[in-house]
Amino acid sequence: MEVAKPIIRKIDDTPESLKIFEEDLCSYSDENVQEIITSYPTVYIHNWKESDEYEVYIGESNNVIQRTRQHYETGLYNANSWQNRIIGKSAALYIIGHEHFNKSMTLDVENRLMHYMLSVPKVRKVHNLRGNPQNHYYPMEELDRIFSKIWRGLRKDNKDLFPTESMIHDSAIFKASPLHKLTKEQLQARDKIIERVKMALSIGAAGQLIFVEGEAGTGKTVLNSSTFYEICCLAEENGLDDLRCNLIINHDEQITVYEQIAEKLGLTDKYGEVVSKPTRFINTHSPNNPVDIAFVDEAHLLWTQGKQSYRGDNQLQDIIERARVTVVMFDENQILTTEQFWESQILDKYREEAKKNKN
Repeated sequence: MEVAKPIIRKIDDTPESLKIFEEDLCSYSDENVQEIITSYPTVYIHNWKESDEYEVYIGESNNVIQRTRQHYETGLYNANSWQNRIIGKSAALYIIGHEHFNKSMTLDVENRLMHYMLSVPKVRKVHNLRGNPQNHYYPMEELDRIFSKIWRGLRKDNKDLFPTESMIHDSAIFKASPLHKLTKEQLQARDKIIERVKMALSIGAAGQLIFVEGEAGTGKTVLNSSTFYEICCLAEENGLDDLRCNLIINHDEQITVYEQIAEKLGLTDKYGEVVSKPTRFINTHSPNNPVDIAFVDEAHLLWTQGKQSYRGDNQLQDIIERARVTVVMFDENQILTTEQFWESQILDKYREEAKKNKN
């Protein structure tokens, strides 16, 4: 069944242009367009250029006119807000409506737009925190078709800001993004990990290990990046600006991807270096001043003997000593080289340590 075309309107991102848009909407001859923009939930994209790259904020609202005015007011009294950054810039605002939009669908469209925009080469920063992806709703089965029509409509106006969907899906950032919509099992695992992290930090525990096992293809990397980012968002929402959270990546090609993600989501600006390789993390942190949480992707690739600039004999143990809580993603089937010589008794020791603490 064919779905209707979305309604996409682009205006200059200023209070004056918003007022004109509202007046024009009230006198618009197509009552269907009026109703969809004024009475249905809508999605919107603020975007502006910094040098040759874009910064964006994506939102959804039941009253886009009122919500946009609130953003403008925030920009006037909060110099550190993203809303302040659009003042005096050649900023644009896209307002997106559809006759089948309800609250759940607009939240899903907002989340997918954030995921896509994070992956666009010309986007330097996405100013949102995390999205709020939905589970089941009507008409969820139309989401993919409606979203593709929205993206194609946006692409007609700006091909730099909205490249092809295939280009987005092929990008390394898209595949590693913490903004993926998680499966039910991944959400349950993320909630358990966060619960155990909170408990360990609340009692002042040190050297805690949370051990997550799964074979290749089970979604450990997405779970890891999503949990890391969710904890960063929770810290910001609760005013915990001093929380020290690090993501440790083993692959050379992946480290650059995660550094780009951290920069685009504003984590680097806020916390400094939050992504590093194991040896760098060990060499730049001390057991006397541990970080709060270290997330280790593909911990089966960690070394169990000295090599190159690493002078220790067990990278995992060194990381545990430098973090109050260490979360590791482990796949025993991918232990391949002598530097990763995980003897069964060493591996069992960490497993048992995690089990003892119900982790």
